[in-house]
Amino acid sequence: MRSIPLLPVEAIDIFDEIALAKHQPRQRQMQAARKKIVSAYQRYHDTAPNIGGLDAALLTDLQKEAMRHAYNVETGPMTTLRADLLKRISVARCPFCGIGETSTLDHYLPKEHYPEYSVFPNNLVPSCAACNTRKRDLILDEETNVRIFLHPCYDVIPELEFLMVQTRMEDDALILSYRLSRPAGMAIRTFQHLQGHYKKLNLPDRYRRMGLEHLGEQYPSLRRAYGGDGDAERVAEKLLEKAEDFEELSGPNYWLAKLYRSLANNPDFCDGGFHVVRPPT
Repeated sequence: MRSIPLLPVEAIDIFDEIALAKHQPRQRQMQAARKKIVSAYQRYHDTAPNIGGLDAALLTDLQKEAMRHAYNVETGPMTTLRADLLKRISVARCPFCGIGETSTLDHYLPKEHYPEYSVFPNNLVPSCAACNTRKRDLILDEETNVRIFLHPCYDVIPELEFLMVQTRMEDDALILSYRLSRPAGMAIRTFQHLQGHYKKLNLPDRYRRMGLEHLGEQYPSLRRAYGGDGDAERVAEKLLEKAEDFEELSGPNYWLAKLYRSLANNPDFCDGGFHVVRPPT
């Protein structure tokens, strides 16, 4: 999970351009709903990131259909908006997981429940297909009434360390176990929010699988660091250096930073155990 900047556009201008590009009668329905859309955009802006409890705008059924159609059946302005949201380098990787390539736009507040935000740029979050599919139309946890997912454009990612990974060698295999741990000083509600995000997106297991795949790509570099003299300390130094690089760029809870730091402190892995990640030939 990481933060991304909002697209610097005038949202209501985007709405007007898309409405004008639609054919009648949907153009008329969108223009009739314009005042309510402007108010909804302002409420979203004023309330974010705590938008899980927003009341839906009182649109007619025809206006709701027109708003969903504005996103689902693209016009030139909608195609441009989609491209502008996705083409930024800052969102090349999915901000929900930090793993997959962004290829879709997720409606943070789902358009089925909140059609007024179907073409609202601040509600359209670049995401990978896996996160978009898992997120679906979920908003609030039924038991805690806490938002399930962090909003990459509005939520501030805590600097306190909450993501942990255990690495151990077992039967000629590297076992990775990611989990969340509530640090001292973190509010329970904040931790519940993080738990919902990581659980619903299945991030611990996705990090585990992608971590093993990633380490396979690093095998030649680890082998060179180990050398013919079996220098485990040099391997640990290289792993720690990578951990520090990832922490500087992406913060202390970045999944690869956690992995490298844990491995640097794993003597069995550093002292030749890394051979288990060698890709099959």
